[in-house]
Amino acid sequence: MEQASGGRRGQHEHLVIRGAYVLTCDGAERVYTSGDIVIPQGRIVAVGPDAAAARARGAHVIEGRERLAVPGLINAHRHSTSTLLKGTADHLSHPAFMWRKQADTVGRTPHEIYVSTLLGCLEMLQTGTTTCLDHFPDQRFGLADVDAAAQAYVDAGMRAVLGLRVFDEAFVDILPTGTVSPALHDALQSHGPQGGWPLAEIREVMEDAIHRWHGRDGRLAVFPSPSAPLRCSDPLLALCQELAERYETGIHTHLLETQVQATLAQQRYGVTQVQHLQRLGLLTPRLSCAHTIWLDEADIERLANAQAVVVHNPGSNLKLGTGLAPIPTMLARGVTVALGTDGVSTNDSPDLHRAMHLAAILHRPHEPQRARWVSAREALRMATQGGARALQLEGQIGALAVGMRADIVLYDLTAPPWVPLNEPVQHLVHVEDGRSVDTVLIDGRVIVEQGQVRTFDTAALLAEARPMLAAIRARNGTLSQLAQRVADVMP
Repeated sequence: MEQASGGRRGQHEHLVIRGAYVLTCDGAERVYTSGDIVIPQGRIVAVGPDAAAARARGAHVIEGRERLAVPGLINAHRHSTSTLLKGTADHLSHPAFMWRKQADTVGRTPHEIYVSTLLGCLEMLQTGTTTCLDHFPDQRFGLADVDAAAQAYVDAGMRAVLGLRVFDEAFVDILPTGTVSPALHDALQSHGPQGGWPLAEIREVMEDAIHRWHGRDGRLAVFPSPSAPLRCSDPLLALCQELAERYETGIHTHLLETQVQATLAQQRYGVTQVQHLQRLGLLTPRLSCAHTIWLDEADIERLANAQAVVVHNPGSNLKLGTGLAPIPTMLARGVTVALGTDGVSTNDSPDLHRAMHLAAILHRPHEPQRARWVSAREALRMATQGGARALQLEGQIGALAVGMRADIVLYDLTAPPWVPLNEPVQHLVHVEDGRSVDTVLIDGRVIVEQGQVRTFDTAALLAEARPMLAAIRARNGTLSQLAQRVADVMP
């Protein structure tokens, strides 16, 4: 498949969505059963039942009757590296999964990276996600790898943050803790995502990527994004903070996904992982933390006071059995919570409706105080306003309001999940599965129309992606065997 040109057909066209059922998701939670949304130059200038007066002559009208308009959903933690891996990681521990993923992703060509990333865009766009944070990739990388992923987002027309996943120390949290054979020990040291990546080289590739892609088309951003604090030296974590401040970006990282990580952090630092980040100056509103399961109430208070964002990944946490993030306590303490799907190898779908549904119901059997249950509206807020905070885009996306970027999804209210229409927020969170998405706009540009992505050749993409994992696995046979050996000793 040839890489698309990333053309701008329809961008900045003057649009009016007429007569839609509008969920604004703004601070006042305004709802209009029949409202217009006026969009010149990619931004919303009017929304509501009286917006007709703001229409300009010559505007292109999108009929909104029998359509629900909501802000585009925001996936605040995913991995494009695993797009080809859906249906491959059942019944695996976290370490075994990590080694299996290495075997399925190491040594990819830039074109394979491009195809995998674009395939993820297709799945997200068709289920109403307009923006994502891609924690990319899983191994040491160069600028050509970043270029391939970034170009895919540009060609798809998506809004995205590339969180450059850096590390310079060993992935100690996925290494066997007991006695293993010398041969297995040596193989793990040779083939895994180990450290030793020079700090100067990391700085160079991150700065080159920021200069090349950060701010591209007004839709792409690049964040320094440690793989996980335990996999990074303190100088590397400090470098990430330095670059974030210099280039006005966020910082994204995995945080305390497993109990092993919490134990190792306490042993290494003498304090919790959150306390150590606070000591280094990383606990700021720039920081977003994926998973964030194994922490106590004092650490939750630290995150709240620092205005850092937690990115909840309920599907992944459940499939790998890593634990239940204390989301009701976080919300009660004022922590901003966003929502992610993680990689599809641990969730099997990038559909945020599934994630919202799980986020709303996951804790109910274990939470005796019904007032602390996560409501459907809170789950939707995680996938909109919470995501905007995590991506440093608060006030830009995540709501349908004057001045916001026109990232909008229209759902078909004649589709079975919406008949009869009762309470639309509950339909979105508990009923909808993305199949009712009819139209998607990003920056006022129509990206999906009548359920079909219009920015690239989807049939050609699917044809090329179909045999790709088999080819990668054939190249990585030795590492695949090693991943199975790890699964045998770390069940």
